[in-house]
Amino acid sequence: MPKDASPAPALRYDLLDRAMDERRLALGMRWRDLADHTGMSGQALRDIRRGRSVPRELTVRQLEEALGWSPGSVHRVLAGGGPEVSEGTRGERGGHGDLTWWAEGDAVCYELTREIAGNPFTARLVVRDGRSREQVERELAKVVEMARIQLEG
Repeated sequence: MPKDASPAPALRYDLLDRAMDERRLALGMRWRDLADHTGMSGQALRDIRRGRSVPRELTVRQLEEALGWSPGSVHRVLAGGGPEVSEGTRGERGGHGDLTWWAEGDAVCYELTREIAGNPFTARLVVRDGRSREQVERELAKVVEMARIQLEG
């Protein structure tokens, strides 16, 4: 190795774990939700967070999409920087096709669409306090039920 060559900097999986945890909580996700959204097993996700596994590019893109981060964020965090939240990242919650969510800055926007009297009805909620998706879905379902009562008499 030439004298002026320096060793590659160590990847900061501790920072990636912390950044992923903070973002996951801000989105109201459980680790299982994140694993489901990326198509990874819980163990594979744990291995990446703990630095026991180096994520492939497809996995990196899936993590960034699920967390609402801009492309390149995972690599920036591993290099010691911070993630960048992408604007308007939209995704569906696994298993509930009528509840959609997307990140907008520090908020998560949710939409729940149901049919009422033969017409689509969409309830929306912007969350900045880290409420879980399950709680948001319950709250939106109450709004939809109130609309159903009003519209169907």
